[in-house]
Amino acid sequence: MIFTQHHRLDLTNKVVIVEAVGHVEHVDNMEIVLKKAINLAHVHNLKGILLDLSEVELSYDNVRLMDILLRMRDEDWLGLLRVARLLPKVDLGHTHALIADISQKFSLPIRNFESKSKAIAWLLYNYER
Repeated sequence: MIFTQHHRLDLTNKVVIVEAVGHVEHVDNMEIVLKKAINLAHVHNLKGILLDLSEVELSYDNVRLMDILLRMRDEDWLGLLRVARLLPKVDLGHTHALIADISQKFSLPIRNFESKSKAIAWLLYNYER
């Protein structure tokens, strides 16, 4: 399946919503998607990014993934932004769990969620249960 993505702004809730579909084999593809979302959020003074990956299959190199997350932290890509990752119901690999672990260890404001309402609550109000 071909990878496609669409960015849209929710100015009411002050978030960028990224909806992606397909199979991602190279972490560079997701880096581009994320950088575009981060740029949109900074330009429009938004609070966060909802990265809807519920229709995405990830299968990329973990070493390259760690490199990007380290650069994200070291170069402060996010600033005060938060990234909520809406995940598929079934995780066919270990990439989502790895991103959650790395984000926690590196103190990155990135969290995984299974429901859109919980993701939005965390983005807007820092509410988690």
